[in-house]
Amino acid sequence: MLSKIRKNLRAFSLPLWIVAASFVGTIFLVWGRGSVLGPSGTEVATVNGEGISLVEFNREYSNIINDLRTKFGENYRKFIKNDEIKQAALRRLVVRKLLLQTAKDEGIQVSDWAVARAIEEIPAFQDNGTFSIKLYRSFLRARHMTPKSFENIVREDLLINKVLSVVNNSPSVTEFELKKLYTSFFGKRKFKYKLFPLKDFNVSVSDKEIEEYYKKNREEFSKEGEVSNFVLTFPKTAEGEKEAQKAFEIARSGKFSQLFNFNPKPLKDKNLEKELQKKPFIFKSSDRELLLAFKYKKKEYRPLSEVKNEIEAVLKTEKALKEAERAAKSYKGELPNETEFLDRAEFVKKFKPLEIPEGLYSSPVGVRKIVRLENGFGIFSPETDLKVNKFDKEKMEKLKEFIIAQKRETNYQNFVNLLLQRATVKINEKLFRSIK
Repeated sequence: MLSKIRKNLRAFSLPLWIVAASFVGTIFLVWGRGSVLGPSGTEVATVNGEGISLVEFNREYSNIINDLRTKFGENYRKFIKNDEIKQAALRRLVVRKLLLQTAKDEGIQVSDWAVARAIEEIPAFQDNGTFSIKLYRSFLRARHMTPKSFENIVREDLLINKVLSVVNNSPSVTEFELKKLYTSFFGKRKFKYKLFPLKDFNVSVSDKEIEEYYKKNREEFSKEGEVSNFVLTFPKTAEGEKEAQKAFEIARSGKFSQLFNFNPKPLKDKNLEKELQKKPFIFKSSDRELLLAFKYKKKEYRPLSEVKNEIEAVLKTEKALKEAERAAKSYKGELPNETEFLDRAEFVKKFKPLEIPEGLYSSPVGVRKIVRLENGFGIFSPETDLKVNKFDKEKMEKLKEFIIAQKRETNYQNFVNLLLQRATVKINEKLFRSIK
């Protein structure tokens, strides 16, 4: 079957690309185990003597970057450091190498027929449910790959899947642990409670407090006004060029309000105004001067008289919350009220806590907890243990799937950790650090 596919394809140059999805576990793990100076040249690391080349590493690094861009856009760099991405790429490659070595040691093989069948079933190569040579050829050409090189990658993925199938097929769930976890998730219990609603606390706010809040939080009451165009001109002297450079850097950073320190004038040039419709600013040079034109949305602020009642309501709520919290924390008396049996969803519907009350459902009977509610605070104390009257069949099935998935993940991580502990992994630290 492989030869049949190859007959319809031209040979392409070998790329460096990898399919890693079949064994991605937790991506962002700090790599450190076995990290000693070893490989040199173009090898980033060796795993039990088998090398991981720089080109392999760069390929995997690019794959992770592309995945992050797809999920988070360009903002991913704000919360994921480059070193973490590098460590994730190296760990993926090390784990992949170990899994392939395990397959070899265990004598696991994959036939040409299985490889061809796997390729034919890849959705990207399907046209109306049928394998398309045209789509396959286009895919390989875009990645500068030969059919043979892609087949090798698919073969490796299938080998890894065979190894992991042994790990993944082992978990089981007993009736006892299933019902215990079901009770933990969906069980109901009664609570004693006392509420401290905001309406019970009479608080006042002075005009001075309102004015101070307005001054400190003036931006809350701002709105953008009309767009106006301005222009700055600088003479072509050493000092003028220096000032023009400062203005240009400010404009490039988007801090247009700071340009008013240069005393700009309203822009009257119609041609420049037309250019500014598509750009935030324009920087030009003529024989005698340097020119920077920019547009600016001047902020307008709602007057204090207009927002006074809004501020008063905010300050009263803040004060009432503090009083309610103080009262709840100092209360030592009996809890006079009692609920019926409630599960988590019913509790949330009845009391409207700001967070799901997990602590209340895991706490022993009699333990008091203060909970922030939408309209104040409450003290709650579980009066009964968790109780289930009837086990829902559909929920039980979903919970069983969840438990098995968690056990498989644990088995996988333990298996990989065992391979890592037994492996000799040497990292070319100098080369690894130099990778940008």
